[in-house]
Amino acid sequence: MKKLLLLTAAVLLFSVHTFAQNAIEPPLITVSGQAEVMVAPDEVVFKLKAENVSLDLNTAKAKSDQDVKKILALARSYKIEPQNVQTDYIRVSKHYAPATPSKPPEFDGYAVVQTTTILLKDVSHFESLLSDLVKAGISDVSDVTFRASQMRKYMDQARALAMKAAHEKAVALAGEIGQRIGKANTITEVGMTVSSAYEEDSDHSNSNYSNTSSAEIGRSIADNQGTIAPGMISITARVKVSFGLN
Repeated sequence: MKKLLLLTAAVLLFSVHTFAQNAIEPPLITVSGQAEVMVAPDEVVFKLKAENVSLDLNTAKAKSDQDVKKILALARSYKIEPQNVQTDYIRVSKHYAPATPSKPPEFDGYAVVQTTTILLKDVSHFESLLSDLVKAGISDVSDVTFRASQMRKYMDQARALAMKAAHEKAVALAGEIGQRIGKANTITEVGMTVSSAYEEDSDHSNSNYSNTSSAEIGRSIADNQGTIAPGMISITARVKVSFGLN
């Protein structure tokens, strides 16, 4: 009986404590803030894929080696530092011709693939380098990234501006009903988006476009990027903040 009374008292005490906590929970105002920072890119990263298919493996490898040598020669001609040029391992696989309604996929040779990454630190040479790559027969640009060398600094700026926007919005909303905001109760970073006017696909949330031949590279701008000037990188930060409401 004594144990039962103690258990009942403990449950009642916990219930009263919980009720008291809920009762004194301050009123909050929750707002979102968004800010965009526009940055001119000062670096370009090329990922170039040399791929050749032949029934003779040695022939396919020799052709890929020639393509890579052309890329490296162009990098030297543009005075790109050796540490900014990286060649990946060679990959070899069986290659099959696409299936048709009348026949299944058919083996047509060995595919030899080698990827080379180039960091170009002078954006003004982007178009000329790309043009020279095409002239050299390197038509598979698997990825191109326009970026800023001090990206972290600009991302921090976007976050700070998003917080400022959230604070100003909360002050304005509370002021409309004759109240003021207090200290922040919770702060949540909703997301960070980095996008470029050079994107091919509007669904991308970074400054890359992938699996694109050099002849297909364009400057399409997504609907949600209407404020982007061609060649600029947009860094957009979003936050959600709850303030105490006085």
